[in-house]
Amino acid sequence: MTKTVGLIGGFSWQSTAVYYKEINEHVNARRGGIHSANLLIRSIDYAELAAMVDRKDYDGMTKMLCQYGQELKSANAQALVLCANVAHKAAQSLEQSSSLPVLHIVDFTAQKINACGFKKVGLLATRAVMEEDFYKARLQEFGLEIAVPGEEFRSTADNDIFVEMSKEIIPDDVKSRWHKAYKLLVQEQGVDCVILACTELRLVFTPTDLSNPTFETTTIHAEGIAEWALA
Repeated sequence: MTKTVGLIGGFSWQSTAVYYKEINEHVNARRGGIHSANLLIRSIDYAELAAMVDRKDYDGMTKMLCQYGQELKSANAQALVLCANVAHKAAQSLEQSSSLPVLHIVDFTAQKINACGFKKVGLLATRAVMEEDFYKARLQEFGLEIAVPGEEFRSTADNDIFVEMSKEIIPDDVKSRWHKAYKLLVQEQGVDCVILACTELRLVFTPTDLSNPTFETTTIHAEGIAEWALA
C-alpha cells in the first residue's frame, strides 16, 4: 500500500487530471499488476484562484488553501500537494497550519536539474513565479542561477495563462510570444536549460519547439509524489 497523499487541485482541473494520471501510472509501473496510488483530491473552482492571483490577494489564496489542507488532513492524508506552481506561494503556511509535509514542486525540479549538472536556468511561468522569492529563492537554495524574460513579457504572462490558454484553441500570437521568450532566454541570457513552471505551457510548446534541455514541472512533480508515496 502506498502512503496517502492529499492533492489540492482544480487550477486547472485539466492539470489536476494530469497529476492523477501520471502519479498512478508511475506507481503502477513500479508495483505492477493493478496497483495504483492512494490519493485524496480537493478540487476547487479555478476562477476563484485566478481572480485572487490577478488582484494579488495572496493572503486570501493562502487562507483558502490552508482550509482545504485541513479537510485533507481530516481525511487522513499523510502529505499534501499543491497542483500548481503559483499556489506554492502558500506552501510554507500550508505546512505549518496542517503539520503535514508539503511535497514541493521546486524541490523535485531542482534535484533533477542538479542531477543533470546544469547551473543557469531560464524560468517561464506566471508573473508571480517569475518575479517573487517564494519560488526563485527556493531554486537558488539548490545552487541554481535564475534568468527570467523582460518586464514587457512578464506583464502579459498572467493574461496569457489564465485567459488565452484556457481557450479551446490557443491564439497563434500567444504561442509565438512564449516561443520567442524561450529563444531569448537561450540566445541572449545563455541559460543551460529552461523550466516550464506552469502546466498550461504543455499546450504551448511541442517537443520540436524545445531547442535546449527543458524541465516540465508537472511531470517531474507527479513522479516525485509517486516516489514519496512508494517509499
